[in-house]
Formats: sequence, C-alpha cells, structure tokens
Amino acid sequence: MSENPYSDFVFSLDSQKFSDLRKAVETRIDKDLYGVISFEEAAIRYKRKPVCPKCGSISCHEDGHTPAGHKRFKCEDCESSYTLLSNSIFNSAKIPFHKLMGYISLMSFNVPLEMCCEILDISANTAEIWRKKIFETVNGYQEHLKLYGTVWIDETYMNDYSILHDQFSLRKRGLSKDLICIVTAVDSYRNMVAIISGHGKPSSKRIKDALKSHITKDCHIIHDGDRSHNALIRETGCTSEVYKSDTRDPEYIKHMALINNMHGWLKRYLWRFIGMEIDNLQAYLNWFIYLQRCKRDDEQWPKTTRILRHLVLANVRFTRKY
Repeated sequence: MSENPYSDFVFSLDSQKFSDLRKAVETRIDKDLYGVISFEEAAIRYKRKPVCPKCGSISCHEDGHTPAGHKRFKCEDCESSYTLLSNSIFNSAKIPFHKLMGYISLMSFNVPLEMCCEILDISANTAEIWRKKIFETVNGYQEHLKLYGTVWIDETYMNDYSILHDQFSLRKRGLSKDLICIVTAVDSYRNMVAIISGHGKPSSKRIKDALKSHITKDCHIIHDGDRSHNALIRETGCTSEVYKSDTRDPEYIKHMALINNMHGWLKRYLWRFIGMEIDNLQAYLNWFIYLQRCKRDDEQWPKTTRILRHLVLANVRFTRKY
C-alpha cells in the first residue's frame, strides 16, 4: 500500500491550522455532494422566493446586504427588512452547514438523539431543537396526500406512556382504551398515511375522519372486515375486499402483507424513540411518512438532496417555547 503523500503535512500542522484545513475539506465535501456550501446557496439554487416573516408578503425589492454579507430584501407592504432565509428554520442558524447536513442525514435514518450528539459532537439541546425545527416543516404534510388504485387500510396501536398506572394495576387485555390508535393506509404505489385517531378501538366516524379525505374515487379497498371500515367504503363509493385477520390463514398473510409490513416498519421506527412526548407523536408519524416517500423515489432524486430542497423551500419558522 502506497503511503499517503499528505500525512506528514497534516501531522505537521498546529491545532488552528488543522482546524482550518478540516473546515476547507468539509466545504469541498459539501460542494461535491450537494453542489452548495451554505443554506443560502441552496435556497438560491432551488429558487426559494423571499417571504416577509412579519406579514407573509412576497412583494419585495432588494435592499443591499447585511453586515454578514447576506442579500437583504425590503417588504413593499410593511417595509420590514429580511433575508432569503428569514422565514425559514435556518433563520439565525449558528450550526455549520456541514454539521447540520450530517444531522439531516442521520435523521433520515431515524438515528436517536443521543447517537446524533455523539457522532456530530453537538449538545443534546441543539439536537432536540433541530429535530423540532425539521419536524415543523412536515407539520400538516399528510393533509394533502391522496391514495390511488388498490388501497389497504387497517389500524395499529402503541402504548400511551403519558398514562400512569400504580404498581398494582393489572394489564388490560384486548384493545385497551389506554392504547393510542394509529389509522394507516397504503396504496399499490406505496403512498402512505398514518394518522392518530384517539385511544382504543376506533369508531366508524374516527375511521372516516382519518381517511376519507385521502381516498380517491374508484379505489378498491382491501381490509380485515372490521365494521368500522364499512361507512368509509360506502361514503367514498369504493369497492372492497375482505380478509379476516388470522395469522394462520395464508390468504390473509398474502393479501394483507403490504399493510402489515407498513405496521412493522412504523413500529420499528417508533420503538427507537421510546419515551418521546406523546404530544409529538403525530410529528414523528409525519416525518416517517415523508421519509417513506423520499426513499421510494430515491433513484430519481437522492434522499438527502431532496430533504435539503424541502427544508430550504419550507416557509416555516420555529419559535422555541420556554
């Protein structure tokens, strides 16, 4: 094996010069991977339009530069001054581009916060704040998703860890009202939705509230025959096919495999975040659904690049709550 010609040079550098060299190498890596070296460059590349963070207007004109060299805009409606990223999660971001892109990449693999901190050498507070910022960009993401063709529907459940029990409480059998119900659906194109629907076994109304806006006309719905599904099928005018839930029945295993696999993926994802605040559960589900769509189309558009584009184009600001 030939010796690396740069080894002696690297080891000869003092701490400051080595730090400068490392930053230069990281910048080169970012340029090769993403074609940009800052979130402002990414915003320009993906044609983000400047939006006034105060009134939401897109009517503006250029107004010089900030002391840091960022292009400044002035709102023609309220005369506020702002930059291209003022109305985004990157407003006043202190974390370096290279490190934050590493964090985004780890989030795309659903790496727990503690491991993100260890790998990237960032504080737990920074990791938590950026997770909330990124989740904010997919808030409401599922509201406009549509399912087509053949659609599988079902429910899955998880424990509500916010409900406390004393040490003498007996574990409830069946679908306890302590369990959070997640209504799920997936179509033959692998479009998915996962919506929280209260606790315990859902009623017909809860199923309709969760899925009716996502089911398009002329769909063929495959389900396990639960009576709570009938009203949804009837009101959407869809045809249906029933396979009773029985893990010993090969026909059930075969025809419900896609939705059962989705439940497996979803539960493995959620198990990584045991102890999360239940109030944030829908945000975790939104991120899961968004990532599934990114992974589905990964050959057409690399996942991390697609997430970067999504984040810089989102007109969302995150306000820390104390």
